[in-house]
Amino acid sequence: MNILFLGTTGIHHTLIAAHLYLGKPEPANYRNIRFWGDRSRESLGYPLFLDYDEQRNGIYSLGVGRDVLMATKSIEQLVEILNCTEGDLIVKPISIKREWILLFLHRIGRFKIVNYLLLPVIAYLLKKEFATIRQQVEEFKSGVRCV
Repeated sequence: MNILFLGTTGIHHTLIAAHLYLGKPEPANYRNIRFWGDRSRESLGYPLFLDYDEQRNGIYSLGVGRDVLMATKSIEQLVEILNCTEGDLIVKPISIKREWILLFLHRIGRFKIVNYLLLPVIAYLLKKEFATIRQQVEEFKSGVRCV
């Protein structure tokens, strides 16, 4: 099975959620998380594979822009159309209060130097949202049955 953490960006809060899901603690510096702030990888449009969990489920992070709920529904319907089961893919949207600010900062950070300057601001915002992200991951872990 694969688990896809979905959010406005795939290289910030969804990456933290996937990191936590894998049982890793909050790092002192988010830059220590693989793919953190890697715009070049995210711009490819593919889910970012982080690792396998203890049950050998593939853990991914994906950014879909501002309409996360619509993207979630579309992916889930596509899985159904392709005759896949919940055992093949679970989509977990991760939302935070400041995701509009995050998306705005992400969009203005298109240039490397601007992005470099914005990453500490984004990290600060996400540290404020860490408890919310952790709570969503814990609720998901307790409710999901992984094969």
